[in-house]
Amino acid sequence: MADSYRYRCGECGYRTPWGHQSQGERGIASHYEKRHPYLDPGGIVEYRQGSSGCGAGCLVAVGILVLLLVIAAATQH
Repeated sequence: MADSYRYRCGECGYRTPWGHQSQGERGIASHYEKRHPYLDPGGIVEYRQGSSGCGAGCLVAVGILVLLLVIAAATQH
């Protein structure tokens, strides 16, 4: 998932929209320039859970492997 980063201002609670890491960095830097010009950008970075790219595809692959193991175990005498 490409839109997996959001930055929160450490001074006022402003949040950038979910997006790429570089978009969030630019957004929070712009916010600090406008709202908190004498402070270095701070706050926290939020990472959207489940955005690792391993979703249903991984589940299917694990299911197939388990099925193959069951079949292999059942066919051995």
